[in-house]
Amino acid sequence: MITIFFLVWTLGTVLLTLNVFKPLAARRHSSFPAILISYVTGWLIGDLLPQWILFNVGILLLFSFSDIFSHPIGWGGLIVHLTGWCALTLRLWIIFNSPERLDKKMEQQLGNSWKNAVSNFKPPESIQDINWHSWLNPNTVFEDPRIEIIHDQEFHQENDFKLRLDIYRPRGSRKKKLPAILQIHGGAWISGSKRQAAFLMSHMAAQGWVCFSVVHRFSPEIVFPEHLIDIKRALNWIKKNALEYGVDKDFVVSTGGSAGGHLASLMALTQNRPEFQPGFEKADTGIQGCISLYGVYEFSEPFNEETLYPAKAKLLKIVCGGTPDSKPENYQQITPGNWISSETPPFLLVQGDTDALISVNEAKKFFSDLQAQNTQNSAILSLPLVEHAFDIFPTLTAQCIVPTIERYLIMLHENYINSKGER
Repeated sequence: MITIFFLVWTLGTVLLTLNVFKPLAARRHSSFPAILISYVTGWLIGDLLPQWILFNVGILLLFSFSDIFSHPIGWGGLIVHLTGWCALTLRLWIIFNSPERLDKKMEQQLGNSWKNAVSNFKPPESIQDINWHSWLNPNTVFEDPRIEIIHDQEFHQENDFKLRLDIYRPRGSRKKKLPAILQIHGGAWISGSKRQAAFLMSHMAAQGWVCFSVVHRFSPEIVFPEHLIDIKRALNWIKKNALEYGVDKDFVVSTGGSAGGHLASLMALTQNRPEFQPGFEKADTGIQGCISLYGVYEFSEPFNEETLYPAKAKLLKIVCGGTPDSKPENYQQITPGNWISSETPPFLLVQGDTDALISVNEAKKFFSDLQAQNTQNSAILSLPLVEHAFDIFPTLTAQCIVPTIERYLIMLHENYINSKGER
């Protein structure tokens, strides 16, 4: 019986390791739970590798109390486990060496604007530079003494439901007109947490930015565009209270991941549109740039035979209240590409090549649409071997990629300052 358990465990770890490099659940044929399991296991095992190895060592130690390792099958299984750990370590080594390649890609797309931008936070250049403490204990991002976090500030009440946001800002700063980030969480429009992207927000707050992490109501209680309207209410509140929090209301960048990346994109693309601002139609909802991480850009395609994605189509029926045939206006409104214009602000799109939930082709097509309108200072990064939600925890992957995002934010602000002639 012990042998059977050992073989099952070993086979399971082989499949989980392979899933990190290529998601085993195909979007075209798999159910939503299968795709979700493929994503979660690939993300956690790939990015939380130290914890995964420690967990495996513990399991193997339990097996060592039997006589499994006195047989060839036990030693063979041990070699399989070690091989899997080596493969996963090699993946992280490739990601560890990616910042220089990312820098070159950004310079090719942005030129001197990128070269002149400088962030206080750098990706690790050696093993010693890796922040092992935060990798093993993600909660350390909330303990930075240079920042303060204000939790659960109410910005709107809808019936009995109160919408709240968290504020990350420099501790003790008395400066005025600080640049701001409007951060929108992911969660497929049906869930989510304000704690997402805390790594990015804590870093930017330490560099003199004020970051607002907002929430919206969830489907199925609401259908689109109510999610977007809630975020616009948050932006309206931020601009009304800009003086209190030392924010430059004329410079706000929207950021978000997954469904939050989609909503961040729409915030940048639908500025001051009265149909999305009921009761505050004349409020300024201007956005000066957008960073969308592993965002969602295609909405009718999952229903088409050529690009079928049944799990996503099922979710969109809930979010939009029907199909593209029954709710054509909702699908027209929810699709970011329909709102691109000559007034579109700069975009940075970041997408992992091995994302189990969203194809990198979505980001590439959306970026092509942005280029067709000659959107200035925009860029796209396609990340080899990187999974969905790579930035949620301060893992090695996040430590290597997020500094590039931070530098892009600083570049946007420097361009804004220069355009106003304040330098």
